[in-house]
Amino acid sequence: MTAPVTTGNGTEPDPGLPEEPDLDDYLEPRRRIGVLGITAIGVVVLAVGAGAYVVATHHFRQKTELTYHAAAVFNLRQGDCFNSDQNGLSVTVRSCTTPHDGEVYATFPLAASSWPGVDAIQTQAQDGCSARVAGYMNPELVQNAFAEQAIYPNQLTWDAGVRTVICTVRSTDGTITGSVRQNP
Repeated sequence: MTAPVTTGNGTEPDPGLPEEPDLDDYLEPRRRIGVLGITAIGVVVLAVGAGAYVVATHHFRQKTELTYHAAAVFNLRQGDCFNSDQNGLSVTVRSCTTPHDGEVYATFPLAASSWPGVDAIQTQAQDGCSARVAGYMNPELVQNAFAEQAIYPNQLTWDAGVRTVICTVRSTDGTITGSVRQNP
């Protein structure tokens, strides 16, 4: 007797072949990351990025601190003889017995506590120096052979705490040798 013949669409398993194994039996089940997991990963990435930024921008960079140093001329005292550069703010103290550019005949503090303005400072400095010259040298010398100069702080120097006026005389005819101080 013969077996009945059947026809199909070709997707039926062949009864003569062993059954093909199901791949899902060998794979582990998929795990899904929830909202909490995604949030945790985001926080970790941000923390690592922030840490790298801090190390790159702050850890290795040395901080620079700027401080203002008052010009050396404000360290001069009565009786000092000196040479100065073109702007008059860099000075070298010299012996009065050697040729020098100028001599300090007085120093005095300014009274104001807050910056009064350049005009007020200039007036106080010139008036204060003029009042003190006769106590140090013959005022006739100032009028004939010397020029008075009042050195006073500008606003930047004032803000740094300098409140001193330096009163100097300079020769109108070159350098000075010897002190201009009058004998008492």
